[in-house]
Amino acid sequence: MNRNLLPIRFPITKNPLAILFWVVVGFTILLILYPISFLLFGSIWSTRPGREGNLTLVNYIDVFSDPHTLTLLINSSTYALGSALLAVTIATGLAFITTRTDAPFRNYFRYVPILPIILPGMVDNLAWIYIFRPNTGLVNVWLRDTFGFSRDFVLFNIYSMPGMIWVMGISLVPLAYLVISASFYSMDPALEESGRIAGMRLRTIVRKITIPLMMPAILSVFFLVFIIAFESFETPAMIGLPAGIDVFMSNIYQAIAWSIPPNYGLATANASILLVVTVTLIYLYRRATKRAEKFQIITGRGYQPRLMSLGRWKYFGTGILVGYVILHIGIVFSMVFILSLQPFWDPRALFSRITFEHYAAILGRSSISRALINSIIVSAITATVVVIMAALVSYISRKSKFKRRGFLEGVGMLPLAFPGFVIGLGFLWMFLTLPIASLVYGTLGVFVLAFLVKYLPHGIRFTSGAVMQIHNDLEESSAIAGAAWTRTVRKVTMPLLRPAMLAGWVYVFVVSFRELSSVIFLITARNQVLSTVLWDLFQNGSVELLAAASILLTIFLWSVVVIAMVIFRLKLR
Repeated sequence: MNRNLLPIRFPITKNPLAILFWVVVGFTILLILYPISFLLFGSIWSTRPGREGNLTLVNYIDVFSDPHTLTLLINSSTYALGSALLAVTIATGLAFITTRTDAPFRNYFRYVPILPIILPGMVDNLAWIYIFRPNTGLVNVWLRDTFGFSRDFVLFNIYSMPGMIWVMGISLVPLAYLVISASFYSMDPALEESGRIAGMRLRTIVRKITIPLMMPAILSVFFLVFIIAFESFETPAMIGLPAGIDVFMSNIYQAIAWSIPPNYGLATANASILLVVTVTLIYLYRRATKRAEKFQIITGRGYQPRLMSLGRWKYFGTGILVGYVILHIGIVFSMVFILSLQPFWDPRALFSRITFEHYAAILGRSSISRALINSIIVSAITATVVVIMAALVSYISRKSKFKRRGFLEGVGMLPLAFPGFVIGLGFLWMFLTLPIASLVYGTLGVFVLAFLVKYLPHGIRFTSGAVMQIHNDLEESSAIAGAAWTRTVRKVTMPLLRPAMLAGWVYVFVVSFRELSSVIFLITARNQVLSTVLWDLFQNGSVELLAAASILLTIFLWSVVVIAMVIFRLKLR
């Protein structure tokens, strides 16, 4: 008997696991593929959603015949490539210092680079905009006033492609660091030790041994952050649009939000092209991770990772860690906090008119309170349903004997290739086309559905590894003792999965709470959530209110994480 699979296999009408399998398969396929099919349908429909029309390829003809489409592709690729290179380079350096060297105080910095991962996307953008705006950016104004430069002098213009790359790249460092540092920490140092014995210098060991061994992990992370940057919305919208730099995401947004009437055909055609690009990138990412076994460096032999001596450079290594903390945490938080205390922005009078009126205004606004309650409800429901579905998908895929069990997890992971914009636009077409679905439009249920599609793969990532760690002997012993399958799952399997499910619940709650791109096309006056209210504040020019709300939101999300870590003893990684 294969010990890796459950021995239970009965006719489908008698086996509850078989019934559950087909229910989960059907629901997962319906949830994920139905809105995407409406998106593809919308790209070949001649009129707006829900209107009479006919099938046509005119939307694709318009897109491919427009020279601007090539510009969108070049800008999107340049932006994503630069952001990924910056993020992976910084993350690799930080991970190497904290896990493989003897830099002083490195242990205190081991988890610090992960902290900004919880920041809403608008916080990073807002901070760097008010630091490096050409005319009123804090740094540019200070340099002109201090050194007498002309009014045209600009050290760095945030409204540029390098500005977009800097903001997006630095915001992706925590995610890249999280993955790369784990790989560094797990790497067997035997080859590095051999190089040291052979008389190699530290620089040679790193260049010829450490980096080549880490290349599969680095390459897989590069593809991952490239995809995230390619499909991001906040930076292209907040920095790219004022700079006149269009990418696919901002072009789709303008086609619907700025065009009168909304050009749904152009938006869906561009979204379909974007979907093809991201699916291709996901394929390359999976290929990169599958080829990693050629570089396997963790063996069955016990080992204790040894630290590399940096010699006289060890304090320089600590300085790099301190510099990153100041740059990405200290400066960003300080800038947004200072902005929140200004009655209006004047970089020459930051501390002469400090006021907390924006915090009072935010806390006193009924629209903010309603949006906060809506966000809590939506995120809590989303997190709960995601971890339950993820646990079911992982359990059936890993523990059943069905021939097509792997197909279920593959379908569940498919939304990794769907940008949030694409998901939201697909649901918009579905809600406006189907009379029954239109009953849900304008309620909080539309956000829950969009978030379920977007974050189901994330939930599967949390539960899949935990399911694989549960040895079949435990369930087989329960079955031998006479327990029904449902009782075995409830009394044996679920308690063992609880830590992973709790960690997944907290993660999905936090990231869905601040998610904007998936729901920006689904909002109405009746179903505002906090992320959409913050976006409205930015569009209306109420940046001081936005800064105050962002600080409060960040404090709230970190409180959720800290409370969960204390109560449920969750770990950062």
